Amino acid sequence: MAGDITNPSPILLSFFTLPSILLSFFALSILHLLTLTIYRLYLHPLSKFPGPRLAALTNWYEFYYDVLLQGQFTAHIQQLHQIHGPIIRVSPTELHISDPAYFDTLYSRSGRRNKYHYFANRFGGASDSFSTVDHELHRVRRKAISPFFSAGRIADFQPVIQKEVDKFCEILSGYGDGEVIRLGKGWMALTTDIITEYAFGKSYNQLKSPGFAETLHEALVAIYVTGHFALHFPVVFPILDRLPEWFVKRTQPDVLPVVGLRKDLARRIREIREGINTNHKDVIHPTIFHELLNSDLPDEEKRDARLGDEAQLIIAAGLITTSWALTVGSFHIIKNPSAAARIRDEVRGVERPWDWRKLEKLPFLNASVHEAIRLSHGITTRDPRLAPDDEIKYGDWVIPKNTPVSMTTVDVLMNEDIFPEPKRFVPERWLENPDLVRHFVPFGKGSRQCLGINLAMAELYLAIATVFNRFDFDLHDTDESDVEMKHAYLVPYAKWESKGVLVTIRSARH
Repeated sequence: MAGDITNPSPILLSFFTLPSILLSFFALSILHLLTLTIYRLYLHPLSKFPGPRLAALTNWYEFYYDVLLQGQFTAHIQQLHQIHGPIIRVSPTELHISDPAYFDTLYSRSGRRNKYHYFANRFGGASDSFSTVDHELHRVRRKAISPFFSAGRIADFQPVIQKEVDKFCEILSGYGDGEVIRLGKGWMALTTDIITEYAFGKSYNQLKSPGFAETLHEALVAIYVTGHFALHFPVVFPILDRLPEWFVKRTQPDVLPVVGLRKDLARRIREIREGINTNHKDVIHPTIFHELLNSDLPDEEKRDARLGDEAQLIIAAGLITTSWALTVGSFHIIKNPSAAARIRDEVRGVERPWDWRKLEKLPFLNASVHEAIRLSHGITTRDPRLAPDDEIKYGDWVIPKNTPVSMTTVDVLMNEDIFPEPKRFVPERWLENPDLVRHFVPFGKGSRQCLGINLAMAELYLAIATVFNRFDFDLHDTDESDVEMKHAYLVPYAKWESKGVLVTIRSARH
């Protein structure tokens, strides 16, 4: 019978064949891409802002520079500003500003500032305070941790820092004439032992590793490199967390440190929890996670996984940027023997035991520490903020509320107008112009400023004063390229082929 649906015509059947379905899907995809292209380039609220069209169109633009070209987007953004001006669109949803005078405005302590959820996916949507998107939740998490990094708490912790620095010096004194020392690795071992002791009451004891061979360097490189990839594929870290270590070791050994470190830190939190009273009594100083587990934080904020994320943040932040600043500073101090002599002359007049707050009042040592940190940069990738309540302005530009807007500390710290010949180590610039301190932004600013600034400063002052008061070094097969940023993976890395800062001890004093 005509029109009987139980006997459809051959024409109707042919419409539902697989090739036709694929063709329809392809046509719909093209239509979707065309519509998205028109919207992002011409109708999006950010369409009026300058910048490359391809960046406005797709996040694959960032993927190309940061993943395929290995951490080059930070440098590329600087180049884009030279072409397009101080405010540019660097992705379909994000603006970037290069103007040191605007830093305090964007990273203000007043008003709510959320983080960009896109960047929270860098570490798989981690629940540490650094990755926390919501302003109010960040305040809760930060409030619980902040007391452990106050100047007073770090002053109380100083004897432990000095003890570890003295241990480092004893190891250095065991090296013979002409024996090459991987000084950067040594600094990483030192800062790792300090932060793990403070966090858990149980050091990783990496200073005991012969030749400083066992450090967290490889693990952190793997985490940060994976983090750039995970921005575009957020499922990466959740998958890695669920894979057994034996499987990762056999199939993808390069990412084993990512899995191992995250699980080790969560295990340490669990161990503290299970023996919280006994273990805490055995520790001779307050520790971060013993105290957090005894705090009035809500129970959901004390979960092993949540505090494990926080531990990874504290450990990574507490060792990588500080050890790199010590490495960069050491290279330049060794290269300029007069700088080492001036530091030695200043610290000799300070009463022992040294207090970092007194050491920071020594003019040339203070200037050298600031210059070392400036050249080591701190966090080197952009750090967007969203103002959820109000539009914000930059010059004549009105930025819609809830728009991710970022700046990069490297743009400020290496600005030629503020720091002439910015690649040079010139401590005198800080002595001649004390106002430069307002452009000292390696720790960020605002309510989300780096929590560990006092601990980092204490380590830097005590370590540089102690080590350069005891030893004279010579550089070995090392030059500026070994301490200059080549790859920006949240933190800076020199060229991959670098062997690090290698030195020999010329003389030692006891």
